[in-house]
Amino acid sequence: MKITLNLSSAPSPRERYALAWAVPVALVALVGLGLLSNSSLTSWRNYRKYHGALAEAESQEARLRQRQITLERELSRPEFSAIYRDTQFINSLIERRQFSVAELTQKVTQLMPVSVHLVGLALSHQEHERVVRFTVAGDKQEAVETFLVNLEDSPGFEQVQILNQGEEQTEAGGVQVVLTCSARYAGPESGPGNQ
Repeated sequence: MKITLNLSSAPSPRERYALAWAVPVALVALVGLGLLSNSSLTSWRNYRKYHGALAEAESQEARLRQRQITLERELSRPEFSAIYRDTQFINSLIERRQFSVAELTQKVTQLMPVSVHLVGLALSHQEHERVVRFTVAGDKQEAVETFLVNLEDSPGFEQVQILNQGEEQTEAGGVQVVLTCSARYAGPESGPGNQ
């Protein structure tokens, strides 16, 4: 006869409870480990990608800095310094040669009495001079003469000449005095340095 002897103790309710939950907890842990591994792998790939992009940007910046140093060294040579100075001088001349018709019109209207208005304005270049031709109209002869005196006294205009003077009928049936004159515009040239 064979006798079997069981030396193990009976499992307690706590042990049975732990054994029942061991498998689901192990499965949840394996899934969590898989997700964590996947996240780590994705983070590592992103890190390598961004690290490569940063290294490329730094090397490009270093190349640009080296190119800037080379260009500055080239421009500091005496022959390029002279060209740079000449270019700046020519650009300043070009800026000073700019002319603003709006500024000219504003200067002319400041010389007019209230009862005189500008009918025509023409600008022409004769050799190195700018000649302006005005046609103004006013209600009274004295107002037009005041404009002419103001124009002659203005520092921006020289050599004022009367080209034509007369009277015209207005649409309302009245009479207005019309004056056409020319003057050499000697005012400051409009440009960024003179405004």
